[in-house]
This record gives sequence, structure tokens and C-alpha cells, in this order.
Amino acid sequence: MNIKSEFFKEVYYIDQPKHLSGKQWNNFLLCGAVNWNYYFLPFKTKQEYEAIKNVELLEFESEELIFEYLKILPDISFLNYSLEFEKPCLLKLV
Repeated sequence: MNIKSEFFKEVYYIDQPKHLSGKQWNNFLLCGAVNWNYYFLPFKTKQEYEAIKNVELLEFESEELIFEYLKILPDISFLNYSLEFEKPCLLKLV
């Protein structure tokens, strides 16, 4: 069903990304549609962040496919999804 999958040992959730530098934004991964949470690949920062371990990014062909997948994904695994990119993406815990 999904077309692309990428595993990350760790991603950062940053509550106040407006304070990040342009260089730090190069590590941007996804802004969630559920609650506008911002997720980044790890980088050096003095900003407060929450490290989330063992995350998988899934990229789908269509919005329909991502919502079909969400129906079977256990709630405990779900982090967030985004429809803002060329292809819909979903972040989940593994």
C-alpha cells in the first residue's frame, strides 16, 4: 500500500520552531496535520525539544491510501500525518 518507507532512530518534536535558525530548518521532516506539531531530524539546538525514538516515515500515492492505512494502524503507533507534500506522509512509532 505505501510506496516509500524510511526509518529514523530518533526525531525531534519542537514546540516553538519559529525560534530556529535557517540552517536548523534544513532538518525539517514534517508538520503534522492533526495538531501542527513540527518534527525534525536531530541537530544541535538550545531549544527545548522532545526526542522520539524509532520512528518510521511512510509516503503514500494518495490521500485515500493514507486514510485507508490509518484505519488499520494501532492508535499507539500513530504520531501524525501531513497532506502538504507532493505525496501524503505519515509518521508512526515502530
